[in-house]
Amino acid sequence: MRARAHNISLQILPPLCLIAFLLVQPGSQARQFRTLIPIATPAQSAVSLPQGSRPVQQVRQVDRGTVEQAMRKVVEKWNTPQMAQILGNEFYDSSRLLDNMDTLVPRNATVRLQSVQGIQTLQQYIVPGDGGRRGEMVSIVSATARTQVEFDQPGVGFVRLPGTNEYILKITTMEPLQ
Repeated sequence: MRARAHNISLQILPPLCLIAFLLVQPGSQARQFRTLIPIATPAQSAVSLPQGSRPVQQVRQVDRGTVEQAMRKVVEKWNTPQMAQILGNEFYDSSRLLDNMDTLVPRNATVRLQSVQGIQTLQQYIVPGDGGRRGEMVSIVSATARTQVEFDQPGVGFVRLPGTNEYILKITTMEPLQ
């Protein structure tokens, strides 16, 4: 009787393992949550602009020095109470980011900007000025940067965590007079 129960469990085990493998396989779950994101067109981009603004006729690349200066401001504020000030209103789930940094990142951690590699202007529009003032040109810029998180960890010593990340920056400059 005992040998027979053991034999039945050996027959059931392989199909159960196969079913479990198919259920936990990353590809099987990922197929269910795909969303279609339409390709951006000028008409579609104009719809997403702030009220009263207008898209530029010809997108101009933002100066590399301006982007690097903006990136330096980001790393200076990282892991400080001023981090919330540099996150835009459009930043998705900023409170969650700040809470996670507060609880998961060591207090003495800093970020060092090693290099800014790729810069691309994704969107540009002009916000008109009030009462005859010059308007502002707003540029949404993608910057790929190499950074390194550094901190002292008790029992381990000095820790360096290098990484390459994409940052989306909103850079506002005065519109040139025409």
